[in-house]
Amino acid sequence: MNQAEVVRRYLQDPRDVDFRDTGFPCITISREAGTDSHGIGRAIIMRLGQYADPDLNTGWDLYDQKLCALIAQNKSLDADYDTLLTDKYRGGGVRRMVYEMLIGSSQEYRIQKKIDEVIHLLARLGKVVIIGRGGFHIARQLPSAIHLRLVAPWRHRLHNVMKYDNLSAVEAARKIKAIDRERTGFLKSYHRCNLHDPTNFDLIWNVGRGTTADLVNAVAELVHQRLGRLRKAGAIHAP
Repeated sequence: MNQAEVVRRYLQDPRDVDFRDTGFPCITISREAGTDSHGIGRAIIMRLGQYADPDLNTGWDLYDQKLCALIAQNKSLDADYDTLLTDKYRGGGVRRMVYEMLIGSSQEYRIQKKIDEVIHLLARLGKVVIIGRGGFHIARQLPSAIHLRLVAPWRHRLHNVMKYDNLSAVEAARKIKAIDRERTGFLKSYHRCNLHDPTNFDLIWNVGRGTTADLVNAVAELVHQRLGRLRKAGAIHAP
């Protein structure tokens, strides 16, 4: 049973999912807007596929859009794919969501709580690359989790957003600032977490310097080394 199948069963009935942590590494990617996290995540999985070790070269999957698609199948949340993907369920604002969390379970809070639960489940299953959504904070206690933070100079990010979203420089700048502001505010208000604290991450990489291949090789080797340590500690278990 792969990770997506476990998540589907969990969303249908959490009591139907009985497993122990596999101990396999997972990767979380936190990013500034315009750093091509999805392309980098896919490239990391492809690079891991080049290792001879079957615990590295098979079974990996990327979760961002796929995470939203899985959670959208949970009809009790009444949240469609586009709403989840664009974080529109936070329409009342992060502060309101946190306030309503204290006085009663709002729709926004219930959706976010389910997202957190699924991310934690995926991290425990291992062999996943989880993009954004506070994954580094949710999986912070797991020794198998490797946390990557992507940053880049303003010009690099502006160019990427103009290119991939077909926006003018003014529109792209406005979008980058809004996304960065929302992510920072969400993590601070909801998770009580400082996104800009470097100690949250195993590796912080400036994608405006060097090549994607350099980054991918560094992350893949970090996963390789982490897997070796986990094996020596007897932490790896067959799912």
